[in-house]
Amino acid sequence: MKQIFRILLVLFFINSCASNSNVENGNYIENIDGLNLTYTVKGKGPVMLVGHPNSGKIGYELTLKPLEEYFTMVYYNSRGTANSETPKKITDYSPENSVKEIELLRQKIGANKIWLFGHSDQSAIALQYAVEYPKNVLGMILSGTSYVGSQNDTYDRRKISENKRIKESKWFAKVIQDWDYMIANKTKTDQNGNNISDAPLKWWTYDEESFQKVKPIVDGISKAGRRKPINGEYYEETPGERNKYLAVQKKFKDLKNKVLIINGKYDTNNMPEFATELHFRLQNSKLVLIDNTGHFPWIEQPEKTFTEIEKWLRK
Repeated sequence: MKQIFRILLVLFFINSCASNSNVENGNYIENIDGLNLTYTVKGKGPVMLVGHPNSGKIGYELTLKPLEEYFTMVYYNSRGTANSETPKKITDYSPENSVKEIELLRQKIGANKIWLFGHSDQSAIALQYAVEYPKNVLGMILSGTSYVGSQNDTYDRRKISENKRIKESKWFAKVIQDWDYMIANKTKTDQNGNNISDAPLKWWTYDEESFQKVKPIVDGISKAGRRKPINGEYYEETPGERNKYLAVQKKFKDLKNKVLIINGKYDTNNMPEFATELHFRLQNSKLVLIDNTGHFPWIEQPEKTFTEIEKWLRK
């Protein structure tokens, strides 16, 4: 019965988006904004774009296969990630250019309207794209996201979240202890010679079990290649770019696009109250908090997460 429903749902999507792209499954290279960017197409249905300005496509290609039942998934490597071409200037990594990439890629593949999957930093890019091109967006699934404040606010929120989790979890308290020791002693091993180099990644997850699910995916991202430095300089968001985004956030109230916000209940970087605030700022959104997960709910608790996504698509 469930399989029949899935087939009907796919057919509904295909029929409701008949004017959408007919791009075929495969691997592609396209010149986008003067740079050769790579992308992979899998699945069938309306087009959903997913990538990340720092980690590219491989992490999503490895973990979002269930969505290929409902969407033509376009997994793309943003500029400077994996085997996509690197720009000449560090300022070319700006969020505005990330938004431009989406729009130019949409045009290249011939999609009238698109869905967006936005995780972490890419969720901000997806929302910024929707503000700029609202008529091009059928809907969005956002994860690891929240309504943000200034850069100082981000730092303060993380410390509050860290302290809360330290009290709740001995495992997380050890993660913070190890990470602090790494920084203070410029080492990857503790006093007993144990490897503690995974502490920064563990910070983003719920517990040891969920970390073990996330680690091979992150290893795959590192192997494919994260965003490359330019002339020895790594991109970092400037205060000016954050202020521009805060101005964009004020326009979220005008968005009418369908949005599912699906966050981990224990995302140290995106506390539930700020995911809730984002939900309230959007006209047509649903918020789901997945228990026992951190920043990667669809990897840490895939069955629960994809069940919630399917329920939302059904409506």
